[in-house]
Amino acid sequence: MTAAALLLLLLPSLAQGASEGCGQAPPSAPPETVEAAGETREVLVAVPDDYDPATPHRLVFGFHGRTNPAERVRRYYGLEDAMAEGAPTIFVYPTAKRQDDGTFIWRVPEDLDLFDAVVEDLSADYCIDRARLFAVGHSLGASFVNTLGCLRGDALRGIASVAGGIHARAEDCEGDVAALLLHNRGDRLVDVDRGRRARDVLVEANGLDPAPAGFYPRPFGCYRYGPAEARNPIAWCLYAESVNRRGRFYPHLWPDGAEEAIAAFFNVLP
Repeated sequence: MTAAALLLLLLPSLAQGASEGCGQAPPSAPPETVEAAGETREVLVAVPDDYDPATPHRLVFGFHGRTNPAERVRRYYGLEDAMAEGAPTIFVYPTAKRQDDGTFIWRVPEDLDLFDAVVEDLSADYCIDRARLFAVGHSLGASFVNTLGCLRGDALRGIASVAGGIHARAEDCEGDVAALLLHNRGDRLVDVDRGRRARDVLVEANGLDPAPAGFYPRPFGCYRYGPAEARNPIAWCLYAESVNRRGRFYPHLWPDGAEEAIAAFFNVLP
């Protein structure tokens, strides 16, 4: 009997979600690339210093936007500090392909293959709780995360996005996913109506009532779709912060407190 199989016998409550990497010695260093759809793709993987191969870890994806690479959004999102007090977590920041003008682009379906490949590779090498996969994104990354939440709702437990649209219809969705969607009413780059469409697609895909069932005033004004006991609620949050750290009017920004709100949302999901 392998160490991983023995671990699953000792931890029956986690057996359903624990990956084959549980109980195995981890690689000497996290991977920097994965093979997906016949191509080598770059990833930035952050494994806790106190990583324990006997403990299933959440896996959180951070998808960057059109201009900021993975290294920059790792700092910008601040997810690792915000989620430090929660369950043990491994973070991965994939890199999108560049366009001719130097900007990045996430594409469907090829980047769905990237997501799948990262999950499979890290699950084989690390102890991952496959029932606790999450994805976060801003701007272009947010639109991809919303789309990923629809098309990979059977794999993801929850998503969180800031200033994103969606490139899918409710009838395209697989499974359902809990979602925290933040948007500025005055966003000039991704109009708030695009955010509302993402909300509506996910609400319909989750089989929730299209009328909000609750409201949370802090830290953002969030409408909750789905009853309080819903496994996969949708939280639609509007924020007014529109001036960035340089004093520039920029309603497309990642607002203060977003990472804490995301951590809190993920932490309370059953």
